[in-house]
Amino acid sequence: MDWKQGNGEKTIIKELEKISSIENLVDRKLYFMGLLTQEAEKKRVRPVVVGGSAVDFYTEGIYQSYDIDLISNRKIIGEILENVFSFKPSGRHWINERIGLSVEIPGSSLAGDKDKVTVIKIEGLKVYVIGFEDLIIDRLNACLHWKSQTDCDQAQYIIRYYRNRLDFGYLEKRAKDEGILRTLREFCKEK
Repeated sequence: MDWKQGNGEKTIIKELEKISSIENLVDRKLYFMGLLTQEAEKKRVRPVVVGGSAVDFYTEGIYQSYDIDLISNRKIIGEILENVFSFKPSGRHWINERIGLSVEIPGSSLAGDKDKVTVIKIEGLKVYVIGFEDLIIDRLNACLHWKSQTDCDQAQYIIRYYRNRLDFGYLEKRAKDEGILRTLREFCKEK
């Protein structure tokens, strides 16, 4: 979609209306991220969903996150959010009240392996999400160092639910590098 030419403005208005009509917040965020990714890839940028938003997507809303956390080029994504999707900057977030979404870009470098990134497809669009293993490491770090029970629960859920899809060799190497191997092994025990 080229929003800037011809009937592009009508198209974006139609897409924003479609987004705002999606009642399920996870589905609304996924569809929006698919559109944002499509626009970003035109500029050779690939946003990756991380943090609580990734947990939200992987748990299908069991652990909800109300904003969308991305790792990407802040300047380019910010321009797309503002110029294409009518988001307004507010502190470290961009907000679009009409569709009820906000976006935060906490960094530009993925803490993990780009080859582990999961691609979620929605209505012919792609959404890139941090890999299960790297998300587990992120949650375990927060669990251990911040004493966050929510992060402990999230790590446990992802380990249990996605056990058959996890690369335990990679996961253990990352945990060893982070100094949390013992914690990971405790969480991986069948309960």
